[in-house]
Amino acid sequence: MVNLKLLKNRKYILPIIFLIILFLIPFKSEANEIKGEDRIIPLEDINSLVVKIKFGAGKLDLNSGKDDVFEGNFQYERSFLKPNIYYEVIGKKGILNLSQSIKKDIDLWPSFENRWSIKLPSNIPLQLYINTATYSGDINLTNLKIENFYLNSGASQTNIVFNQPNLIDMKNINIKTGASTVKMSGLANANFYRLDFDGGAGMYAFDFSGNLTKKSKVNIDVGVAKIILKIPSTIGTRIIIKRFPATKLDIVGFIEINDQTYINPEYGKKDAELDIEIKGGLIDVEVLSS
Repeated sequence: MVNLKLLKNRKYILPIIFLIILFLIPFKSEANEIKGEDRIIPLEDINSLVVKIKFGAGKLDLNSGKDDVFEGNFQYERSFLKPNIYYEVIGKKGILNLSQSIKKDIDLWPSFENRWSIKLPSNIPLQLYINTATYSGDINLTNLKIENFYLNSGASQTNIVFNQPNLIDMKNINIKTGASTVKMSGLANANFYRLDFDGGAGMYAFDFSGNLTKKSKVNIDVGVAKIILKIPSTIGTRIIIKRFPATKLDIVGFIEINDQTYINPEYGKKDAELDIEIKGGLIDVEVLSS
């Protein structure tokens, strides 16, 4: 005899399974679909540009681009990662805001595709502010006119490059980061007056190669960290290290003045020189002179 109860249950189970399949297929497709958009913004007749970038977890690439134009390519997997782009001109100043939700839950989804590739105009003086969550960044500031540069990030891997001299005086480089790896190269080319670096645990490399044109002050304040300073022997430099006794030091090409102060033979001979002060907990400082 046929079990009528079983047939009755099958009558409802099969449609339910079918509906579940219909729901899951488009959901999976949407989750894996990478959305992309290109934006080109003519910046009009301005004398300066303020760029504010608020970026979540992902990959950020920044380079120089064409005169008087902003260019951006944005790749993202989920709709909440879609960038908000706003540009306005006040007097002769342009203000460009690129934003994205930075929430705790974004950091929990590192597998989501989220990549920005940005090109800034090479002929306009820039104030550049970057605020990020957990991210990887290649910030190439070569061929740009940077007046001020501010970076505030969570745990990150960041490369900052000045391959050629900054075309105008830079007042400040200000970097605050969590547990990170940060590498900066061509810093003498940045043409800066002051560099302030505040970092958590991590590895931080400062390469001062390039053409130093003024007296520049560097303040480095970190937690448990490895610090590498690469300083050309032709740049007069004084290094002051305020540290705990457990600090490890490996300093080549410098003269020890006291237990905190080191100078190289060129220090005090030219107007353009470096004054570097390092503060930290358990730090490992390596100074390479070339």
